[in-house]
Amino acid sequence: MNFHIEQQESYSRGELLLRNFLGFLYLMIPHMIVSFFYGLVLMVIGVIRFFSILITGKFPRNAHNAMVQIGRYNLRLTARMFNLRDGYPPFTLEAEDDGIVFDMPYVETISRGRLIVRALFGAFMVIPHIFILVFRIYGVMFANIYAFFVVLFTKKFPDGVFKFSVETFRWNYRMNNYLVYYTEDYPPFHGRVLPHENQNMDADAAANHLVDA
Repeated sequence: MNFHIEQQESYSRGELLLRNFLGFLYLMIPHMIVSFFYGLVLMVIGVIRFFSILITGKFPRNAHNAMVQIGRYNLRLTARMFNLRDGYPPFTLEAEDDGIVFDMPYVETISRGRLIVRALFGAFMVIPHIFILVFRIYGVMFANIYAFFVVLFTKKFPDGVFKFSVETFRWNYRMNNYLVYYTEDYPPFHGRVLPHENQNMDADAAANHLVDA
């Protein structure tokens, strides 16, 4: 997985206040409507993906691309909801967003046996991750209150809160990727960048854009 949110050198106090006091009206409501329909698309793709892998042993390429794009959209929205990035997140799946990277390498062949095991027991297998992530996400929410005042007075997002937030979301994405058969590797119990992900991230940063796998 290639997952990265770039920390800005300086943040806008005006955007910070708008997001926190009026964000429900101009950010949450319109994007929640769009997210609802994208969620329906993911449900349909999930059914198609499951039976395609079960019958052919292959992950449909179009399904992979659509899931990556929706995951990227959700990350753009999450970054704004937690004040990690300024700017308004675009609605379209094809849009690029500077400073936010999410991509998954395409793996065509998937084990049918592991597909069935994960479909039956996957939710139980990630219970330890869910338990820890619940507390981490609450931690991100409380830390974000502290970060709000730091940004308001200094225009700088505290490094520790930013790192903790990004690693929490990266951990959550890894868990979800495991459940939807993006990868057969059981997710580690941390959100740090793995060695192979670090190489991909550096390449993307150099190119300053993301190309779909």
